[in-house]
Amino acid sequence: MVNTKINDYYEKLIKVGMALTAEKDYNRLLELILTEMRKIANADGGTLYILTEGQLCHKIMQNVSMNVFLGGGGESIGFAPIVMDEANISAYAAIHQTAVNIPDVYHTNLFDFSGPKNFDKETGYVTKSMMAVPLINRSDEVIGVVQLINAIEEGELVPFNKEIEKICLALSSQAGVALENMQYVENIRGLFDSFVKVLVTAVEERTPYNANHSRNVAVFVERFAKAINTWQEGPYAGTFFDEEHIKRLVMAAWVHDIGKVTVPENVMNKPTRLASEFDIVSKQIELIEAKINERYYQALIEPDTVQATARELWEMDLAFIKHAREIVQKVNEPSTFVDETLLRDIDEIYMRHFIGVEESLLTDKAYEFLRIQRGTLTHEERTIMENHVVTTEKMLSKMTFPKDLKEVPCWAVNHHEFLDGSGYSRGLKGDEISTEVRMLTIIDIYDALTATDRPYKKGMPPERAFMILGNMVKEGKLDGELLKIFEHTDAWQFKN
Repeated sequence: MVNTKINDYYEKLIKVGMALTAEKDYNRLLELILTEMRKIANADGGTLYILTEGQLCHKIMQNVSMNVFLGGGGESIGFAPIVMDEANISAYAAIHQTAVNIPDVYHTNLFDFSGPKNFDKETGYVTKSMMAVPLINRSDEVIGVVQLINAIEEGELVPFNKEIEKICLALSSQAGVALENMQYVENIRGLFDSFVKVLVTAVEERTPYNANHSRNVAVFVERFAKAINTWQEGPYAGTFFDEEHIKRLVMAAWVHDIGKVTVPENVMNKPTRLASEFDIVSKQIELIEAKINERYYQALIEPDTVQATARELWEMDLAFIKHAREIVQKVNEPSTFVDETLLRDIDEIYMRHFIGVEESLLTDKAYEFLRIQRGTLTHEERTIMENHVVTTEKMLSKMTFPKDLKEVPCWAVNHHEFLDGSGYSRGLKGDEISTEVRMLTIIDIYDALTATDRPYKKGMPPERAFMILGNMVKEGKLDGELLKIFEHTDAWQFKN
């Protein structure tokens, strides 16, 4: 009968070991370790400690008879860490890497049990048997301790027997390895996350006006996903993003623009249409103005009739120079839409020649820049900027993403695709564009429209941004149902 019971324990031990290996969430793993060890030992309560900076920190606490279950969600339990003093049973187990089994805490002087005894006085609880088992990794290092309280047999408090002690030691070894594996994975993930943020920082350092964009998109997409989780109408009712899925979305947000690291700074940070060319144009206009004045002053020594004609020409040319300055300054501002009237003005300025002056008011480059109707980039410059998506794809293809992050590159690369196929760089459309990409696209555009740190435009208020996004829905570019969720929840209300 006893052997049968022991065999049952070992069979359960094997199943628990498999469960430990399968668990991917750190807090659930800690809870599983304590829960299963407590069940195998038939203990009323227990605490799992993790060794952190030379102290045992409370992570999970359970007591069945008192209905206490703490720490399973990763929340702080609130107890002070245990110092590594041999007078404490759990610290002793960790220091000596051995199980410690005390039949009755009230009939031993081996350890200081004043804490449990005081707890008993205050609550009426009765602490009797106690066992501490170290969690040891494959490098033979203690990473934690499980402390069990009050073995129960047929309703009575009894000592933990030696066979149970052996089984708990075996389980603690499996648990130690499982924890080490998970910590190793978490360390690799942490290193990977840090590397990604280093790349993002490199982009931000090259473009101070865009410094918060990746961070904003990461925050928005997390809030957006959680908003979708609570949405109860339309095609996205019932859609749910778990924490791991949200982490993948946030990762995609962080890396979606890393290809901008190769975009030339004169394109990336172009604040106005003329940018550095503005100084050249200004000096050119000053030079021409000086030559016009010199021509007139020379005419003052001519007969009165010549002087009169010269003066009329001089005043006409200066008036045009003044007009040219005003137009150039106006058109140079990125907020100005260059309509047909302004295009004709620019053409006239470019073509204008003055008597006795070889130079033109505008260089060929300035003329090209001033004919940009929206924004600050020429078609060629915009192509260079849009190519950051291709570069992002090339960079991400060189990185080995863990299996659980395999969708991240695709989501990141496709954030400029539109449902009608007019986006870039693949020209995807309709069902070819995943929900995650549709979310990132909306957020990317919203943040760009409302950003206040861009030199080439003022950030617009949210209501104006949503009007533009709504028009893009009508044009068939964006997902209207997703935009409705984003607009009518608090997902968009974060801003750095």
